Amino acid sequence: MSNRKILYGYQIQRGELVICPREAEIVDRIVALYMEDVSYQKISDTLNQEHIPFSMETPLWNKHKVKRLLENPRYTGEDGYPSIIEAGAFQAVQRKIRDKTAGYRKKDSASDSSTKMSEEATEFVYVPSGEVIRLTNAINRSLEHLDTPEDVAALILQGISARYDCLYLRQEGEQHGTDDDGETGPGNSGYTTNVIRKDTRER
Repeated sequence: MSNRKILYGYQIQRGELVICPREAEIVDRIVALYMEDVSYQKISDTLNQEHIPFSMETPLWNKHKVKRLLENPRYTGEDGYPSIIEAGAFQAVQRKIRDKTAGYRKKDSASDSSTKMSEEATEFVYVPSGEVIRLTNAINRSLEHLDTPEDVAALILQGISARYDCLYLRQEGEQHGTDDDGETGPGNSGYTTNVIRKDTRER
């Protein structure tokens, strides 16, 4: 068998489709790794090395399974599925996928001016990190079970701090190339490798 009978991250309990907590954590981790510029192949290799099965029938992960998981809107709560990935985080992943597959190439520059940030050619851009997405999903799930409000409050404070750290300066025209699989290295999606975080500039 090549496919799971139930979408990864879910299970049937008492005839109802519910979240499988252990697998939901892996879904969050996959999203976080991808937002940290880890390729589909490297994500699947990591899961296989840690002996995390995709299913009982086909335990091994591959880059195609990872890609399909990241592109599946059911994880946001569509078609009667409980939400695992927050909608905003899902859209951020889709933007990143589109940027990677678009095949943009970094423009060559004969001068070292390409490494300098020009105020006229830059803008602040919010790019949610893998940590922000992980915390957002954890907060959303914790709000459904307010048994420990102190822990929820702590998560919210961590999330605020993580979001603040995700303001980047993007230099106009700065984009990175892709390989045959649409994968790019660190600093893709049009963000320079010498990014400046908002909190760093304000010190």
